Amino acid sequence: MASNLTKSESIQSTHPELDEQGSSRLYIIYRKRWKRHYEVKSAADQLLYFGEVSNFKHAKPDLTIHRGTSADAPVVAASKLLKLSGDFKLGLGDPDDVNNVQWEDMTRESWMHQTYRFEVNMSSQSEGTHGQRRAFLWKRTRSVGVDGSTPSWNSRNFKLVDEISGDLVAVFTSKRSIGQCGRLQIKEDHGQWFDTLVLLSYMSLYERFERHNRQAAAAAGGS
Repeated sequence: MASNLTKSESIQSTHPELDEQGSSRLYIIYRKRWKRHYEVKSAADQLLYFGEVSNFKHAKPDLTIHRGTSADAPVVAASKLLKLSGDFKLGLGDPDDVNNVQWEDMTRESWMHQTYRFEVNMSSQSEGTHGQRRAFLWKRTRSVGVDGSTPSWNSRNFKLVDEISGDLVAVFTSKRSIGQCGRLQIKEDHGQWFDTLVLLSYMSLYERFERHNRQAAAAAGGS
């Protein structure tokens, strides 16, 4: 999927902070009030990704991920929100380069937005996968948090699991303070392209929840 993301590239080249087991990565996601972008930093406060948000341009993705510190950095992923269904289109690569971007569907699997599903072709360089297709589920959680913690209840706490095995792949724990959305811990290591996809998929969900809350607040204020 999206070969221009250099699947063979080592994750340490961009995100050197690993846990004691040397396998999981921790990302902190920020969005300051009134700002139209996200920032994704490492545990050492290194700015890794810039997430550009668009609400008004129909031809532009709703969320565009740049690998770097601003909207001038290279585009590595994007997503589109399908407003009628609540589903998403996830793309790895630059949407303007149609020959080097591949789109996948992320679908809402529950009426209350508690479960979302997407599939992906795994890198043939990942040990044991041989390019096989895997399905993942984002599921709302009350019991699993970053670093094995038990998080306080928040509707934006989610875990990512393998659809078949049920193994925990990643977890997001919400934290609203000083513009911080929360922390995302990715426990499987398949290279930088996989981390980018997991970040894109959850940030797309988060942005959907943000828009829903703003619309509900506007509707309440106008009543």
